[in-house]
Amino acid sequence: MMNQPFALHQQRYRRGRILQLLAASNDQGASDAILRTMIRDAGYKVDADTFDMDLYWLHQHGMVTRRTVVDVGFAKITQLGRDIVSRDAEVPGVVVLED
Repeated sequence: MMNQPFALHQQRYRRGRILQLLAASNDQGASDAILRTMIRDAGYKVDADTFDMDLYWLHQHGMVTRRTVVDVGFAKITQLGRDIVSRDAEVPGVVVLED
C-alpha cells in the first residue's frame, strides 16, 4: 500500500497540474481522456477512478466546470482555477509547480 502522506502530496500536485493544463487549453476546455493522457505524460501514475475523483474534487471546490457531450466528459477551468495557477489565490489541496 502506498505511503499515505506521499499519496496526499502526489494528489495535491496532480490537481495543480490538471489546472495548469486546463489553463493552457482553449476556451472549450479539454476532454477527460486528453487530460488523463497529459497527466500520465507528465509523470503521474493515475487510474481512471483516481483521475475522476480529482476532477470531481476540483469541480466541487469551484476550480473547474464539468459537462458531458455524447458520453464524453469535458472540464473547463474557472476564474478561481486561473487565480490558483497564477498564484493569486491559494487553496489547500492544490499545489502548482513552476514549469
